[in-house]
Amino acid sequence: MRSAKLAHDGFVVATELLQGARHSTRVALVALLAAMPVVPAAADEMPPPPYFVGRTEAVVIGIAYDESRIKKMSPSGLQMAPGATGQIVMYTADESYGLPPYSSSFMALDLEGFDAPGGAKGRWMLTGLYSPGSVTAALARYFDYPVREGSTRLEREGQRVIAVGTMAGREMIRAELLLKPEPCQHGSGLIHEVTRKGGTDLVQLIKIPYVADWCAAESAKVDITAPASDPFGQLGSVKVVWAGVWRGGFGWSPPVSGR
Repeated sequence: MRSAKLAHDGFVVATELLQGARHSTRVALVALLAAMPVVPAAADEMPPPPYFVGRTEAVVIGIAYDESRIKKMSPSGLQMAPGATGQIVMYTADESYGLPPYSSSFMALDLEGFDAPGGAKGRWMLTGLYSPGSVTAALARYFDYPVREGSTRLEREGQRVIAVGTMAGREMIRAELLLKPEPCQHGSGLIHEVTRKGGTDLVQLIKIPYVADWCAAESAKVDITAPASDPFGQLGSVKVVWAGVWRGGFGWSPPVSGR
């Protein structure tokens, strides 16, 4: 490879300079090699996890699904939590390790048997939108999330927060919150997400440690405007149980065996 040859040549030249540097032309060559950028073979391909997101703002809504609908989309062989509970998470991530800035909207189902320390239920992503496409591809490849390319935006007007997820220019999901006029709560914890290794029955666990501020909402509503044929449309309608805004950082571990 050309980059390997250049690195080797640079090493040879540097050795000769240390031994005497007889010719000024070799000095110029070393300077040229040092100035040349190293270009990855596939600049748009994300490295494998772990990933760390240092700063994000998320709308998080606890929901209860329509059980007659969710049973058709829940993972076979795994038990959903009582009440068919789950979450809608819509966020933007500005600073991260391993990933570029991105945005996300996804819907998840709570599961029995995968509780994180502290008692939080493990969750199974039912469908998600991520942008840009390089992040979508990485999450599908390394975590086996059911993701598609789509963007999310968050808007803030005083205590009112609006999150909108779109795909191919069409609005798919919209959430609106009114935050409580009280201080946010700071804390840390661990989230467990469950997937299956692509095309198999092998259950895998993804551990997500976080540190964040939680700002509770006094009211929230969700409108799922996706077509009935889309996974988002098939999951609606939902009942809002709790909601708030989450601001902080989190990490993604590589998947491990979930059993």
